[in-house]
Amino acid sequence: MDRHRTGAYRGDRVKFANRVKNVIFSPRDAFQNILAEGFSMTEPLAVILGMSFLNIVLFGIGVVRGMSFIEDLFSGRIYVYPDFGEIQINFSGYSALLLTFFLGIAIFFTILSLFSWIVNAGVAHIVAKHIFHGLGDFESILCTYGYSEIASISLTLGLLIFIFSPLIGIFAILGMKIAEFIWRIVLRTLAVSEVYGLDLGRSFLCAITPYLLISAFCLIMILVSCTI
Repeated sequence: MDRHRTGAYRGDRVKFANRVKNVIFSPRDAFQNILAEGFSMTEPLAVILGMSFLNIVLFGIGVVRGMSFIEDLFSGRIYVYPDFGEIQINFSGYSALLLTFFLGIAIFFTILSLFSWIVNAGVAHIVAKHIFHGLGDFESILCTYGYSEIASISLTLGLLIFIFSPLIGIFAILGMKIAEFIWRIVLRTLAVSEVYGLDLGRSFLCAITPYLLISAFCLIMILVSCTI
């Protein structure tokens, strides 16, 4: 029985890894297989929580790495050498407090990413289902949108560069953040197309609508603040 459970667990992990890989290299086929094989929210939830937490933690480590001037103000020392084989961080004094702060921020933004996931999927569902009269359902778009968060891996690469070379890493983060946004929109467009059976043009509008709403809200707030 235990061997059977262990084998099943390993099989699930392999299937999950293959799904993630396929979303990266062949997203349309991956979404088709996910919808055809059936799904649970455990896997997309793992992608969102894992990527969000990892990136925030890496950002915190990168900030600590770049704040060398603080070493002269506090007794705690931070050493992070630009050697991929040797990274040393002494958790003492101010460095420990700063890293603890970023750990708390990581937990907060990880939870916030769940709210963003649900809201973005909900807006896409409303537009696709009730405006364009698509055939899909909210659970399916929620699942595929969860997998689309694998686009955050591009930001992970930028953050790794930031850790080992903070100055170059700032530009790497900006570039990778743009790449992440474009990649995420592409994945979400394909997800909407597969879930609701819409063409790519209407699917793109569904995927981009949350960002348009946020932009419109920010513009309204700016105009209101200028008139006060």
